[in-house]
Amino acid sequence: MTFQPLNGNVLLRQIEAVERTAGGIYLPETAREAPAEGIVEALPAGDGNEITVGDRVFYRKAAGEEVTLGGKLFRLVPQGDVLAKYVEADAIPA
Repeated sequence: MTFQPLNGNVLLRQIEAVERTAGGIYLPETAREAPAEGIVEALPAGDGNEITVGDRVFYRKAAGEEVTLGGKLFRLVPQGDVLAKYVEADAIPA
């Protein structure tokens, strides 16, 4: 069985929080800030949006709902709260 978002929502696999600083200091879980980034895992049917499954995207920090599927944590976010996606530098038009 697969999971298909409805009503314009996108299923994202959240990017893990940074465990240590650039200086090498390890951060406890309580001090880690969850990044507002994720990998697109599923889109609604008939989606004509600019994002596809596998894209790494940036979304509004407090957007969506956390969902546990198969023991893994995901976030179900409205498409309007997905703000940007990462692309190769040469893919951005001048």
